[in-house]
Amino acid sequence: MKATQFPSSVRRSVPVLALVVIATGLWAGCDSFLDTEPLGEPTSETFFDTPTQATQATNATYGMLRNWSTHVFAYLGVTDIVSDDADKGSTPADASFLLEMDNLNFTPSNQAFSGVWGGYYQGIFRANTAINGINRMDNFTNMTLKNRLLAENRFLRAYYYFFLVRAFGGVPLITEPLAPAQYTQQRATAEEVYAQIEEDLRFAAQNLPLKSQYAASDLGRATKGAAQALLAEVHLFQNEFQQACQIGQEVINSGQYSLYPNYTEIFQPQGENSSESIFEVQTAAVQEETGGSQFSQVQGVRGFPNLGWGFNQPSANLEAGYEPGDPRQQATIMFPWELLPYGNPNNLVVWVNPQTPNDRYNQKSYIPADNPGGSGNGGSNIRRLRYGHLMLTTAEACARSGNEALARTLLNQVRARARGGRTVTLGITPEIMERSIAETVLGLAPTASRVFVRYVDPDSWAAGALRSFEAERFNYTPSGPVPICVKQADFIQSVNGAAVSTLQGYLNAVNAAAPGSQVTLQVLGVSQPTCGTLGASVTQPRTVTVEARPLLPDVTASGQTLVNAIWHERRAEMAMEQHRWFDIIRQGRAAQVMQAVGKTFQQGKHELYPIPQAEVELVGLQQNPGYGN
Repeated sequence: MKATQFPSSVRRSVPVLALVVIATGLWAGCDSFLDTEPLGEPTSETFFDTPTQATQATNATYGMLRNWSTHVFAYLGVTDIVSDDADKGSTPADASFLLEMDNLNFTPSNQAFSGVWGGYYQGIFRANTAINGINRMDNFTNMTLKNRLLAENRFLRAYYYFFLVRAFGGVPLITEPLAPAQYTQQRATAEEVYAQIEEDLRFAAQNLPLKSQYAASDLGRATKGAAQALLAEVHLFQNEFQQACQIGQEVINSGQYSLYPNYTEIFQPQGENSSESIFEVQTAAVQEETGGSQFSQVQGVRGFPNLGWGFNQPSANLEAGYEPGDPRQQATIMFPWELLPYGNPNNLVVWVNPQTPNDRYNQKSYIPADNPGGSGNGGSNIRRLRYGHLMLTTAEACARSGNEALARTLLNQVRARARGGRTVTLGITPEIMERSIAETVLGLAPTASRVFVRYVDPDSWAAGALRSFEAERFNYTPSGPVPICVKQADFIQSVNGAAVSTLQGYLNAVNAAAPGSQVTLQVLGVSQPTCGTLGASVTQPRTVTVEARPLLPDVTASGQTLVNAIWHERRAEMAMEQHRWFDIIRQGRAAQVMQAVGKTFQQGKHELYPIPQAEVELVGLQQNPGYGN
């Protein structure tokens, strides 16, 4: 595993010189970035001399967002893996500290906590150094640029502190570079940290341009809308609903953002920095292995064909948590034996790895293994604030502050986008089967429909009539066909008499049915009673009648029922984007949610993570309740 580790304590932060040595350009999209020239060995006292240097220092603050300790391994453990959205993944023995997160039996010595603590404070250190240096520049005549760079650093400092305060509560509040005598800092209160976050974001919102006002070469920098959207989220997490509702509406009314039409494509290259994007971590995969991130690698398919590490795998609970037919399930979860998404000219499928107990993968983080920087230098931007996210934040805040009409409007707009132009569902997740599995393994004719039923919600009205796909790995020869043995698969051959040959054809035929009508399907059930004989399968044609029902119907509820609907939507819309854990804690229902997946959330303890043990022992920070002294 290739990883760059940073010290856990602010007291042991990288010296100011490192700010220059490892300063990196801010990538704009995937193919251009701001070049920086070698600068020798200046110190913080001599470095800040020109606007170019001020920009370089700011770029270094952004650079920390791509770091291993900020948005990669430990980060995934303390956001997704700990929640009901995901399992640890990989093989059972790999990364035991993440298994402790998954099982909620972690201690202050767990390296996940020291990892993110060090990473986020390193980001704060860079922001403080840049802010201090830029403020001291008396030859900076372009005050608009100067204030913008200060605002960018203050936005990023707020971003870093917002993670820390939600994870640990009150933490050392450091807003200036420290002298050696100041290295030992005690914890501020959570209220003091939040006050600083709000102050930084208000300054950022006042001094940052709108997204549309940036030059193309600066695409991806923090904007006025990003500062406002983050501030709305900060108010939501403090139950300041009126403020969150108002600020969220300001972002919506700015006209700078819109829902990207295709939900699946948001997380693919064409969705980067799109109309949906409010703020995302910019990466660029280049052969020199700089500028990328291991965010995608650690979540990639473990084994053939993607050669990732297989961590942070979507859970069975998440799979079952979507409403019947919700297209976001398929866009979020990459299933075993599924065709890999974009960038797959060879029609490769996700092979089951017999060493891993869970074979689902996070499709939102997927990148092809042949990207220019290799799997360890992924060039997929990390989406942190999306317009759909902001709309649901605003919807909840408005619902909880008396504006239920607006809340329903925003909620239903998000649901409408998720439908993808469809209006009805049969309660299943359809998929297209890879040709060699259908023809070589199962022996189906080349002209036969390969549209099969991937998933049927066991509680949906379609359960019993249609069957979820079941298969296991079978060890064909390495040079042979895909090593799969199909236990059961239902292929849709026609819908209301219209023959089906493509996935879009199936969706169109179903969409032509009226809600509440009975839809007649000709289904070919296929199974392999014994594995090992190619083309030897048992087929059973049958006629199935299923009721067509509205797909993701508009919500008309009010009161707590409306709030619950928004909470459900946040999970469906933002699953595997590292929001779930902090959401269920602020909602006050973490104990109930985790009990449903067989895990014990201890109230009065698990609302916060423990302060890393080294910070308690070396710096003397007070430990959080429930974790000892």
